[in-house]
Amino acid sequence: MIIFNKLGRNCYGILLLFIAYVLMGSCISSKKILYFQDMADSGSVPITMLPSTKFVDPKIESNDILAITVQTIVQNKESNSPITTNTPGTFNELNGFLVDKNGYIELSLIGFVKVGGLTTAEARELIKQKAKEFYKEPVVNVRIANFDIVVLGDVNKPGTITLPSEKASIIDAIALSGDLSLTAMRDNILLIRSQGDEKKYVRFDMRSSEIFQSPYFYLKQRDIIYVEPSKNKIQSSDNTLIRNLGILSSLVSLASLALVFKSLK
Repeated sequence: MIIFNKLGRNCYGILLLFIAYVLMGSCISSKKILYFQDMADSGSVPITMLPSTKFVDPKIESNDILAITVQTIVQNKESNSPITTNTPGTFNELNGFLVDKNGYIELSLIGFVKVGGLTTAEARELIKQKAKEFYKEPVVNVRIANFDIVVLGDVNKPGTITLPSEKASIIDAIALSGDLSLTAMRDNILLIRSQGDEKKYVRFDMRSSEIFQSPYFYLKQRDIIYVEPSKNKIQSSDNTLIRNLGILSSLVSLASLALVFKSLK
């Protein structure tokens, strides 16, 4: 009887520990999920922060796809139609001009133009000057059509995102991926950036406003963002852990029932 009572007390102790573990694992501290926690409550008076990092126009790189239009009303030389993205040239399924490994694109009438290493504004001016040989007062538009970012990890909609603007920040990418999950590690957001044959790895803390001063705040095409899940989420997805917890819970329940039946006799 004494041994059984000790066993019963041990079972109750294990049961309490198990309940405490489950409750602790299911609770998420607000300190772990709130953004920009170091910002004071401004009330009606706005707060002036340190200068944010300046946006630098991304450079055109090899394998970029450029959406280019060259339009004019009056033709300067004998030609039947203005140059548009539908003219013969180097295309792919996005109906744009693919920048080759040497940084060149090929435009109808104009020929090969080296745009690698230029911003889209610089490429627009270069193409405009070359188009003046064939058209009077041409209007040129250039943008990167495949400004893609990959977002992986603990977000609501992971995958490849085509950003609508070249001026896009890490916050824009996270918002377009459906925001971080509640279980995401907001203090450990990893940015992977390719620069030539090198890769740079940068970590962000979304809980701090210092993110706005980071030189990597604005994104480049083909950046990769990885959001690390919390340990609790990793453990909850571990089938072995779940199975062991289920076995432990069953044993505790059986011991508790045995104790109840014994006390009734």
